[in-house]
Amino acid sequence: MNRSTSRSVLAGLVVAGGLALSACASGQVAQTAQMRPTVDGQMAQVGSLAIRNIALDYPAGGVYERGSDARLRMVVVNGGVAPDSLVSVSSPVATDVTISAGGSAEATGSATPEPTGSASESASPTATPSDTASGTATPSASPGESASPSPTSSPTPSPTPENAQIQIPPNSYVSFREDGPRIMLTGLTRQLRPGQNLAVTLTFQRAGSVTMTIAVGTPETQLPLAPTVSVEPGGESEG
Repeated sequence: MNRSTSRSVLAGLVVAGGLALSACASGQVAQTAQMRPTVDGQMAQVGSLAIRNIALDYPAGGVYERGSDARLRMVVVNGGVAPDSLVSVSSPVATDVTISAGGSAEATGSATPEPTGSASESASPTATPSDTASGTATPSASPGESASPSPTSSPTPSPTPENAQIQIPPNSYVSFREDGPRIMLTGLTRQLRPGQNLAVTLTFQRAGSVTMTIAVGTPETQLPLAPTVSVEPGGESEG
């Protein structure tokens, strides 16, 4: 084999290898273009309760700014024979955490006070009726002297979100997502982006407390692609 033939064979091998690498890279780019980074919700077990898929919701604007609020989502499964209740949630990255009942669970306790008395017993006129018309007489004394003031009814207090306790029935589960009970981390102390970690502590009435490291969720749907920029030869770029 002469020198020119060797050069031709070597050049052919280089070109074939380059084409194979290009095809392999193209396949990888095509696949990853349809994929998104996943941050699966964390899981934990405390007593008879299993906490599944716990994470912060993906922020609507792509980032939680300092001072904003974020919803904590999870599913709590009670595998025991006795009910339990979520009584509080705390996190070092939130000024406060509120819990409110949703469509799939109710807060415990009653907010309706007992009645204190009837109006008929607290106000009775003291004037005597006229002699000429029995049964239709009107009191002759002035209103300020003849009857005691009617009682004022106090407004019925409504339960505040931070006082809600979410019951977890035995052999059942409660989903803290969508229209279920809402756990809100309010007044975030720092900026949070998707994938960043934070600590939360869940306290249950029977099972006790558990502290977990969770993440800010990623979008559940594919985000729109960024606009492309094309550059014409000898011209300015166009959006």
